[in-house]
Amino acid sequence: MKLRLTERDVRLRLEAEDLETLRRTGRVELVTPFDAQTAFTCTLRIDAQTAVPVAHLDGAHLTVRLPIEEARRWLDSDQIGIEARQAAGPNRTLKLLIEKDIGCQHKPQARPSDVAAER
Repeated sequence: MKLRLTERDVRLRLEAEDLETLRRTGRVELVTPFDAQTAFTCTLRIDAQTAVPVAHLDGAHLTVRLPIEEARRWLDSDQIGIEARQAAGPNRTLKLLIEKDIGCQHKPQARPSDVAAER
């Protein structure tokens, strides 16, 4: 799972193995250690009690919850992403974007600039 944060959005991109783990267990977690005692954790969880996608930060732990029906539809379809917005204080909105990071289904013909960059 990849995480990108900006001042206005939280974006999670899940690779195939993350999607399978989420489907099988209802959660996937990313842990980034900063030293022996400190780590940042991001958890994406399917939650039957959640009505809309929502993010919550508690110290160094970010949790994003997805409603069970919305998560199942997304996991079992070609739909690439789930997008939601939540209040983030007065006059502020936080955009949540959870996406499948499945890459290209076919390899397009390489452009000369792409080939040069690979050398």
